[in-house]
Amino acid sequence: MHSPFAGLIERLRRLEAVFPEMARFVRFGAVGASGVLVDGGVTYATFLACESSDVAYLVGIAVAMTWNFFWNRRITFADADASPLWRQYISFCGSCSLGALVSWTTRVVLEKQFELFAEHIVLTVPVGVVAGMMFNYLLCRRWVFRTGPADQREAQGDEASERHESNTRPR
Repeated sequence: MHSPFAGLIERLRRLEAVFPEMARFVRFGAVGASGVLVDGGVTYATFLACESSDVAYLVGIAVAMTWNFFWNRRITFADADASPLWRQYISFCGSCSLGALVSWTTRVVLEKQFELFAEHIVLTVPVGVVAGMMFNYLLCRRWVFRTGPADQREAQGDEASERHESNTRPR
């Protein structure tokens, strides 16, 4: 018997074959959405513990960034050229720092300018995340989780130009 969930997965796979970059961006967005929940929960818990919104924002962003790294590595960019985990993590955090700065700045501005956000700082989280998302995707796609023919990377002088195993096992 064919389940509705299996049918949905099959339709998504067909769409992915036709629009691979859009599918990758949707996966990136799904991972990011889960990161928003992690960020919101950690931000709220940290704020309750220390009553400093600045500290709460930074801790929430750091935990969510780590969460997103592991899931993006596994789901969004599973086909990327393999690189040591620590190197990819450092590159990911570095590339996402721009997006994190945009996110943090957006949160602080909202909190300072609008009473609603000052009273409910967790509401700043999704707005800040969306503000930083495009920076994160483009930098992750082009810098951290690169894919492509080895000769193209060699032409760019990439040190990781030789073929490696994928980040994750095949599906």
